[in-house]
Amino acid sequence: GLLVSYLANYISPEKSTYIAVFGLLYPYLLISNAFFIIYWTLQRHRYVLISLVGILIGFTFIPRLYQLKGNKITEENENTLKIVSYNVNLFGMYNATLYADSIFQYIEQQKPDIVCFQEHFQNKTHGYDKTIKQKIHTPYSYLFLQGKHRQLGLATFSTYPIVHSEKIQLPDTKANNATYSDIDFKGDTIRIYNIHFQSISLDVEDYLFTDQVTAAKVNLQTEDSKKSMYRILNKLKIGYKARNKQVKTIVEHIKTSPYPVVVCGDFNDPPWSYTYQQINNLLSDAFVKSGKGFGNTFFFNSRLSIRIDYIFYDNTIFDAFNFTVDKVNYSDHYPLHVVLKKRNLQTD
Repeated sequence: GLLVSYLANYISPEKSTYIAVFGLLYPYLLISNAFFIIYWTLQRHRYVLISLVGILIGFTFIPRLYQLKGNKITEENENTLKIVSYNVNLFGMYNATLYADSIFQYIEQQKPDIVCFQEHFQNKTHGYDKTIKQKIHTPYSYLFLQGKHRQLGLATFSTYPIVHSEKIQLPDTKANNATYSDIDFKGDTIRIYNIHFQSISLDVEDYLFTDQVTAAKVNLQTEDSKKSMYRILNKLKIGYKARNKQVKTIVEHIKTSPYPVVVCGDFNDPPWSYTYQQINNLLSDAFVKSGKGFGNTFFFNSRLSIRIDYIFYDNTIFDAFNFTVDKVNYSDHYPLHVVLKKRNLQTD
């Protein structure tokens, strides 16, 4: 089982969505094999080698799950760039509580140079882009929003000039998209991608079922449970196929970039997925380089969370420090931020 979960990183969901779904089980398969190692060691049985070899084969995946200690930097200077990425869930517009003010206050406290919002929202009543610019002193922005009266989408804010920006049309989606903004960072140009890949589109009924499963309060053998599992599995398969096409679009775009690249976004995929692996082939995961702990960014419920939001960067240009996921409950995602320290940029 553990070996099959490794394949999710390398086999396209177009070829097998079942392997892609199996990849979701990686953390649990890893933990169960670790317990088997302890058990078989106590039993002095050679079966211990099976679990041990299984873990060693995929040893490089463990840092994607957990980090003991991240790289720290105590002083930010003219060569550092602080970036925040945050899926703000429409600022809670359709929830019982509106979290816009709390989110703005949080961002203001971070004093970032660049902010990337996914699921940004505004309408005639709430012109959040102006509020954000005033609060965090980011005079430059690029917003790609869809809708007439209620607009939602992606927003990038910067303390440095945005010299060029465009949207990137992703395939197999109407609601999810990507943008890039070329930022003049003290004479050097950096391309910031803001991405929101295809979501799983779970509804209230699905979340209720997952909550019952994680709390062991449901019989999985009943007909209703089987229908719920099939419904969720089908949504997962649709999402995997869509993200497979979308990440290919982004990868090709990144390869043509004339500037150093930073990618921020909600991938809706874990770090042991095909989507993650495609970006990781090109760039470095800021959590792996400078994070600490599990770094989970999205929570299904109080017992089940996962890392699906990322900041990637070009490690030939930057070093990453102080990667942090802040556990603030203003959205169904947690915000993440990192300090990138410039090495020696020489771009036109």
